[in-house]
Amino acid sequence: MLKRFTAALASALTAVALVAAPAMAWAPAEGPLFNNPKGSLAAKYRLQLRIEKAIRNAVPGSKIRIATYLLDRRASSDALINARKRGVSVQVVMDGHIDTPPSRNLQRVLNADNGNAGLQWGPDRSFAVQCAGSCRGGAPNQAMHAKFFAFSRTGTANNVVMVSSANLNKGGALLGYNDLFTMVGVPSTFALYERVHAEMARDQADGDPYVVHREGRFETQIFPKRGANRESDPTYQILNRVRCSGATGAAGRNGHTVIRVSMFHWSGERGVYLARKLLALDRAGCLVSVMYGAPSAEVSRILRDSAHRGGIALYDSRVDRNGDGHPDLRVHTKYMLITGSYGGDTSSWQVLTGSQNWVAQSLTGGDENTLQINSRAGHARYVNNFDFVRARARQVG
Repeated sequence: MLKRFTAALASALTAVALVAAPAMAWAPAEGPLFNNPKGSLAAKYRLQLRIEKAIRNAVPGSKIRIATYLLDRRASSDALINARKRGVSVQVVMDGHIDTPPSRNLQRVLNADNGNAGLQWGPDRSFAVQCAGSCRGGAPNQAMHAKFFAFSRTGTANNVVMVSSANLNKGGALLGYNDLFTMVGVPSTFALYERVHAEMARDQADGDPYVVHREGRFETQIFPKRGANRESDPTYQILNRVRCSGATGAAGRNGHTVIRVSMFHWSGERGVYLARKLLALDRAGCLVSVMYGAPSAEVSRILRDSAHRGGIALYDSRVDRNGDGHPDLRVHTKYMLITGSYGGDTSSWQVLTGSQNWVAQSLTGGDENTLQINSRAGHARYVNNFDFVRARARQVG
């Protein structure tokens, strides 16, 4: 009897171990993730839930470094507070123009053991701060608009960095289409974000705030880039590397380079010269598709005129669901996809994404982060998202 009981107990314990092991072996998947503001609750909050899962799985003794324009989601605040309680160093930087109950509570709890002068952080090395304007740009009329979520260890993964168009907020889930790209096992990229985050927390103008960092197929750009103009604008420079013919292999389409843009805020002088550059590439033989969310009247006119003449393929993502005359659903993504002839490679697959809108303040004033990815598989998943949202947008022309 005792032998049968012991064997049964051992079998049960083995079964429990087999069930529990996968949960303990969680690691974030590398690559893009997209929400659907018209889907289920889980689909709406897909990006915030992924970030919160990484927070909950952060290992005691590890580091979490987050920059988010705003935080109004209590689940995110609670997850960060609980991570700090179990011995994770949690440091959060937010914009100073927006206060919410969850962000105030996060600051109250994380800063409870901190000194009052300078960066005299407490023994747990945790804090939550708001920048008066641009953290590293030193411009009070600009914003801390970066969106990154860096983990030294979460689950079984080391050096994880997530870059997003969304904040830890309700609007990012319910009012816009957003993306999140996860990099796993990128030690020098994590180190870069940790250093930049520390500079942001000091809320002082940096002598040279623009940074470019490469690791494998990833290139990170940290803004602002003071004094930049059209010719020194990194986005304009990327478009200058495009050649519209000569695409080979499976890249491009019938030998032509294909460019897709999904852009939220697009205005001002910068918005105009980027729009005109896309039109010039379309006339040169590139196949250009654009989907916008908040264009200025001038940018909209330039793009619409081209679409009406049979030029670029243009889609308006704005939807007024409550009939008040203002859009309450649209793309909030800020990505550009290029496949074809780029930078001397006739079979290239490029993704450019992050927090930066196509406006001047995102280039020269505010804190922003942009990620360029050289990946055919990643490009294909972004194209799927572009097509998914485009099917729900209104074609212009």
